[in-house]
Amino acid sequence: MEKKKAHYSLQSIKDLINECQYFITRSARVDYINLGLEDDEVIEIIMSLNNQDLYKSMTSYNNNKIWQDVYHKTIENLELYIKLQITSEAIVISFKERT
Repeated sequence: MEKKKAHYSLQSIKDLINECQYFITRSARVDYINLGLEDDEVIEIIMSLNNQDLYKSMTSYNNNKIWQDVYHKTIENLELYIKLQITSEAIVISFKERT
């Protein structure tokens, strides 16, 4: 299932990150390390997201009750695909080059 409106408030995601209440999946970390990015750069990019960067909201492939917001952001000619979710913390599900 997909929709064009964010499921989570981007500000809520940023607030959780500011409070160090976030988790980065292993898959996301492997992908952004392969792009030459470090943790602090990834957090800086996420903090620079705005509502216009939202591409879509979609349900998780494993559970159609869990929503994930997908953002597209271009940084230095690198088009990024960023998937975020909130549980009790912000979760960076994906952070990779957009293909």
